[in-house]
Amino acid sequence: MEKQRELTVWLLALSAVNLTLMVPGGPVETRDFSAISPGVLGAFNLFLTLLGLGSLVLAYLLGTGRSRGYVLAGLAGLGYFAVYALDLASIFPRSPSPMPPLLSVLEWLGLLLAVPLVAVAFHLAMNRPGAAAGASGTSGFSRPVLVGLVLLVLAIVLFATYSAMGA
Repeated sequence: MEKQRELTVWLLALSAVNLTLMVPGGPVETRDFSAISPGVLGAFNLFLTLLGLGSLVLAYLLGTGRSRGYVLAGLAGLGYFAVYALDLASIFPRSPSPMPPLLSVLEWLGLLLAVPLVAVAFHLAMNRPGAAAGASGTSGFSRPVLVGLVLLVLAIVLFATYSAMGA
């Protein structure tokens, strides 16, 4: 079970880093999403930011033994899978700009990371006593760190939304 916990931590961290590489306005995601309403785009970017940063925080908490949030890890894996599958199938988000080749490769990589993440995390959640719970006790993060994380989320969402709108 320890190897599976470590695998879950690594898959969460790698998934978050992979997602980070695809932030709109960065070197990989260059499509124009100006046709999507700012509210929808902002909500989508908020989801992606919380997914990525939440995965890093959860990976840290699982890795240090401060959490047994394997259900959350499995749900994050489902979130990654859904985001990439919807984009690769050209369902959402839609852009008149073609998907850059590197973005396609990274999204396929994201799918490949998401499948074992879901499987291993839910396996751990179902087979370890108390593992299905979220964080066990307090997160161990101070108030300034939490405020910093909230400000970081807001900055990322604003940047990504502004960049995706072609501004």
